[in-house]
Amino acid sequence: MPARRPAGRTWTVTHCGGGPPLLLHLSRVSHHPVRACYPFGAHDLAVALVLPGSAPSGEDLASRLLRQLAPALFAADARCRRIVAAPDEHDAVGRRVLAAGGFGEITEAELPDGGVVLFATERPEIADLSTALDDMPH
Repeated sequence: MPARRPAGRTWTVTHCGGGPPLLLHLSRVSHHPVRACYPFGAHDLAVALVLPGSAPSGEDLASRLLRQLAPALFAADARCRRIVAAPDEHDAVGRRVLAAGGFGEITEAELPDGGVVLFATERPEIADLSTALDDMPH
């Protein structure tokens, strides 16, 4: 997570069977430095995770959390079209967790605190839209 946490909320998440907790931070993209990376929607969300050490159980918990969290966030706010994450470019564990959690790697970007890799997941009805020029209305 960035040194300066953007406005939002942070939760501590633990597996119901116990184990080390992880931190989950959610904020609106409009209040996050990642807003400079893409043309964000007013209701887009940014997610950041702090995993407990390097235990594989933390990675598994985090990826399962993301796979369940994204649909719940989309259901809670019908205007949210995208959830993004921006782990440090050297954070191999964070990148692996996001990919396993259903987020796709989009691009690399430079933010005030350093280089990041932008990941995103979209509502299924948006993600399934064709972007081929022949399919665009004209």
